[in-house]
Amino acid sequence: MQNNIVNKKVILPKHFNISSVPSVLKEIEGIFSITGKKIPGFILDTSKVEDLSMIGALLLYKIVEFTVIYECFVSATIAFHPNYKVMQFLAQYGFHDLITAFVYDKENKISKELKKLKISVNDKFIIAPKALLRDDPNSREEINKLYLPQIQTYYKNDPKAISMILLVFSEILLNFWEHAQRDSQSIIVANGNKNNIQISCADTGEGIVSTLGSKYPNKRENAQFILGKSIEKGNTSKSGTNHMGYGLWILDEITTAVKGQMYIYSQGAYYSNESGKKKTGNCGYWQGTIIYLSLPLFHSKTLEDI
Repeated sequence: MQNNIVNKKVILPKHFNISSVPSVLKEIEGIFSITGKKIPGFILDTSKVEDLSMIGALLLYKIVEFTVIYECFVSATIAFHPNYKVMQFLAQYGFHDLITAFVYDKENKISKELKKLKISVNDKFIIAPKALLRDDPNSREEINKLYLPQIQTYYKNDPKAISMILLVFSEILLNFWEHAQRDSQSIIVANGNKNNIQISCADTGEGIVSTLGSKYPNKRENAQFILGKSIEKGNTSKSGTNHMGYGLWILDEITTAVKGQMYIYSQGAYYSNESGKKKTGNCGYWQGTIIYLSLPLFHSKTLEDI
């Protein structure tokens, strides 16, 4: 169940990466119960952060975005390291200007910054944040025509890796469009090199647990059970439609086959797959869903392989 206790000061960890996500979720879960409350005196302290990973940058953005849009606080403060180390990391992952727009609550600039997010490619590295704007009819077309082709170009010497990466992107995007009906400003981000790619998306919409929970009325309060069911092949919240319920199962199978990592967090539950070692459990509440994959590219797998 969601914790209604709101920490007035949240200190982000020294290493804000996939390993520290559970502790951060526990710290911030109360914000989802105070929409419209305009509570004064909140401090988001980023001054201790020395290492901000891709998933850390994405979640930091989503926390700020949610609290601003839903007016959780009034006159909230973000504490930075004296040399603005966090802002340097945010710039590295393409989030600097966007999160600055939210910090200073410049509504018109926020919309412009979301549309300006673009892929950054060089010889050794690729960073690719992209806004998933449900209310923008061009958003999906831009992903297909402008965003994904650049990833294909970067991995052009490894066609099997391209096939796997595009499949994973497709399944994550389909999951977003199915579940995040109330979240129009989610971002999918990729970060990788020739050996590995990380892909993540976070939304604050309905979440997997809520949408799939309607199938299990006797288990509605058991988020861990419902999230575990979402990974099973053929399990969909939209029976009788063309949704086959294979998406998360495919992601899970690929993760196992390439000995990668997959983490899903949704509404008080988590699922993890680390090189085929799978776990479900309870965790801090996140409204909506967080999906994170880290996939080695040495022995990429396609849909035919699984």
